[in-house]
Amino acid sequence: MQPHERSWLLIFHPSEILRRGGRLIPGPTIGVEPLRISKNIAYTLMILAAAAWGTSGTLTVLAIDEGTTTGVIALYSEVFSAAMFFAIICLFDRPSLMIKREDVLPFLLFSTITGALFSVAWYNCIDMTSVTTAVILLCSYPSIVTVASVFLLGEKMTLAKAVALPVTFIGCVLVSEAYDLESIRLNALGIGLGVFTAFGAAAYYIYGKKFLKRYTPNTVALYFSAMMLPALVVITDPRKSLMPSLSANAWLLVFLIALIPCTVGFFMSMVALRRIEASKASIMASVEPVAAVALAVLIVSEAVAGLQLLGVALVLGGIVILRMVRREDDDAPVEAPAKR
Repeated sequence: MQPHERSWLLIFHPSEILRRGGRLIPGPTIGVEPLRISKNIAYTLMILAAAAWGTSGTLTVLAIDEGTTTGVIALYSEVFSAAMFFAIICLFDRPSLMIKREDVLPFLLFSTITGALFSVAWYNCIDMTSVTTAVILLCSYPSIVTVASVFLLGEKMTLAKAVALPVTFIGCVLVSEAYDLESIRLNALGIGLGVFTAFGAAAYYIYGKKFLKRYTPNTVALYFSAMMLPALVVITDPRKSLMPSLSANAWLLVFLIALIPCTVGFFMSMVALRRIEASKASIMASVEPVAAVALAVLIVSEAVAGLQLLGVALVLGGIVILRMVRREDDDAPVEAPAKR
């Protein structure tokens, strides 16, 4: 088998490129049966993706302690991530470099809103309010995804989702210590930015699912990372962020942010999202604050309160509830992009 006949990480085979009317457009894999993954593997990948995203907070704090800024972190983590995706895809999956011309603008909007603007809103929400307030506002996105997916993706509202949503949300609230009212700071602009992060995260799942019906995870991951860069360069003030003077430790931490949450986490979420419903994937991602707390305990020795442990149990319980009810009409696996 030639290198271009398989997706890197060997999760999905890429689309073959079909020549029709003189144009190269993505089409189904020819002569090679696409690899399938079970739903259990897809759910596991989604949980691992959320755990990878959960490392972002602790790694960001450590990078800031080393003298970097949130702007530099946001910009260079995506620069490194896009470079990694591009290098690997060039080596093993060149067909995934192709997208249709009419999808360039939608990809750019998708990356700018759910990537660049989301990052800026998230960091500033934390700065203007608090981590607790920001987490509470962000954790409302599974509800938005679940409702929106009914109308935009044709997914069904099930009893398992209806029970798992509030259970996991309450768990996230407890994990983030929202019961401590002193940790909640209110600021009109900060609250507005927090609400934007929730809708931005919801758009990530809804429109990520739509793109995955036409392209492989490799393609979506590459163009998402690359098309965030123009907006990030403008937002982060290129005079300060393009030539930062950082220590080796700071650069290492920025690279780890690029590698773990931005590259590995994003790619696993795209692979999982091809196989499972957007609403279920978003609920599964509620494990992110749990992973963040666990990492903070391991690395910076933060203490864990009893109510936080209860929150962890509720998040995990919500995930178990979601998987207890098996339906015959669960979403079918997504194979290669549909033939047009």
